[in-house]
Amino acid sequence: MKRISQPIKRLLQSAYQNNQVATLIFNNVTYTGTVDFISASTVYLGLAAGASQEIPLTGISQVKLHQLHSWWHLYENSRQ
Repeated sequence: MKRISQPIKRLLQSAYQNNQVATLIFNNVTYTGTVDFISASTVYLGLAAGASQEIPLTGISQVKLHQLHSWWHLYENSRQ
């Protein structure tokens, strides 16, 4: 059974608290969005307005926080 990486969980918690855009890699697939909610074992990543993806923390191998992009950057770009 895979273990949850505490540094990855801390980064996602920081993204949630600061409304930052985050990019993560889950099972070799890249997702970019906002952290809508984080539990002990799962992150809910907002990919577009009204659409969240449930992602188990155990499958996340990398997280990058985007300091220069606010959350609305995602929604403005998704309309184009």
